[in-house]
Amino acid sequence: MIVTVAGKPVELVLVRKRIKRMHLRTDGEKLLVSCPYGVSEAEVLYFVKASEAWIIKAIARQQTREEINREGAAGSELYWLGEPKRIRYVPANRDRLVITEREAIFYLKEKTEERITKAFRKTAAEELLRMAERERAAWDERICLAYGLPLPEIRVRHMISRWGVCHIRTRQIVLSTRLIHYPPQGFSYVLLHEYVHFLVPDHSRNFYAIVAKHMPDYKEKMRVLKQVS
Repeated sequence: MIVTVAGKPVELVLVRKRIKRMHLRTDGEKLLVSCPYGVSEAEVLYFVKASEAWIIKAIARQQTREEINREGAAGSELYWLGEPKRIRYVPANRDRLVITEREAIFYLKEKTEERITKAFRKTAAEELLRMAERERAAWDERICLAYGLPLPEIRVRHMISRWGVCHIRTRQIVLSTRLIHYPPQGFSYVLLHEYVHFLVPDHSRNFYAIVAKHMPDYKEKMRVLKQVS
């Protein structure tokens, strides 16, 4: 089904479920509506029309998120720690990414999306691990050692749906390479967030009270990730 949003045609995907109310989301290109059985197509279209202002903002957020999270294979620039870098490709004997003040320079044996992505994620992981090593001492002392807990291993890998994961049993913190796109304060918040999970496994009021104790401005730091997430 095609609907018109802000004067532009947009594909609408309708899924009927055993639910009580209609729900709407977008992936930046399509609209996805979940609705109860028995709801007419006319009712769905009315619901979408009434939600037009939200849809416009949601599509814009999704497009901004996609732009910020580019890894170098598309577009003319990428974001590194919140700063836009102009992309340049240079033929080379081995694949690597070098970040300068203004550029992201990919040295590549062959310019393919796979090689670009691999070089980007490798360099992102290395930089995030360096950042973790600089910042972890405070949380090792104030959270782990203060409560008699062993120090965690910190790893980095590409994750789409989560900024970080705390594996309590194996004492591991895993951070997403996507953090490299955002200002450093976002990284600082996520690192503390995962450390606090060693004390409180859920996201209860007590959890955020501990976060606030160690990082009173955590909501400001968190906002750089939430604005387009």
